[in-house]
Amino acid sequence: MIEAHAHLAYAPRGAGLLYAVLWFADGPNVYGWYIGSRDGVPEASYFVLPDHYTAKPDVLYRSLEDDLYGTWVEVTARGQSELSHPPPVPQALCHELARVQDEFIRHWLFFDDDPDSEAQARALNARELPVRHVNIKASRLSKLHTSPAVWRYDTPGADQNVLVYLSQRWPLDERLYA
Repeated sequence: MIEAHAHLAYAPRGAGLLYAVLWFADGPNVYGWYIGSRDGVPEASYFVLPDHYTAKPDVLYRSLEDDLYGTWVEVTARGQSELSHPPPVPQALCHELARVQDEFIRHWLFFDDDPDSEAQARALNARELPVRHVNIKASRLSKLHTSPAVWRYDTPGADQNVLVYLSQRWPLDERLYA
């Protein structure tokens, strides 16, 4: 079974969920999924950091939409270009990545169009916390490390370098620095 790592960032007095990321390593490669905001609009993508634990090339592969089997792009310092081949995730890992992503969402997040979203939103509103299109479940808030501006959660032992590297290349508004 694959051990996935997670990181979430939440602004309790503003934007709400800044981003949520899960990832796992398979050999030198890192595979994962993220969701966050880009210019205030939710955006989610699957991603691959090829050879992250060997050569450290300056490249990110990401799906253009929240679709593992859809169109992917290669993102480098020179820009991005569409990949002409199938997704850069081995078929054997596609199912596992989709499973881990589904489990992560069910465990941590809710969307404003989910069947139980009203109850979830009431729980956040009762704590005077923002409710947006994508939110952290109120029952999971106690897992976050709180500070005045941003609350965070990190899976114990997660490689923060993956998160920093990814955040420098993703299209989301939020960036992290080492």
